[in-house]
Amino acid sequence: IQRPYPPIYSRAQPSYNRNYPPVETKTFMSSAGKTLSLTRDAQKVPQRINTSDDFSSKFMRAAQQSNLPEVHKLLQTIGTKVQPVVSFNPDGVRLVFDEKLGQVDCCHLIVIVRWM
Repeated sequence: IQRPYPPIYSRAQPSYNRNYPPVETKTFMSSAGKTLSLTRDAQKVPQRINTSDDFSSKFMRAAQQSNLPEVHKLLQTIGTKVQPVVSFNPDGVRLVFDEKLGQVDCCHLIVIVRWM
């Protein structure tokens, strides 16, 4: 009889006890909230690229010419709260959205859009 799914194996418990600190979720939850905000911002860029031939042409032309000031100017027209760190290569563009919780880097969201 063939099973429709693989069997479930349980992971063996180590033979020694480890002491872990108590779980504190405040930073974890705050970081997740910042990530959600970044996700909303990051969605706006590919959405504009997808829906505007004029924007896409200007953006791609500026990026291919390594005209970073023009790329940033175009990104500002989208209205994101976080300005991404932009890099490009012959295949496409890479946008890194990042946030901090106080002085600590809490989350990064990387969006890569290909044009080749």
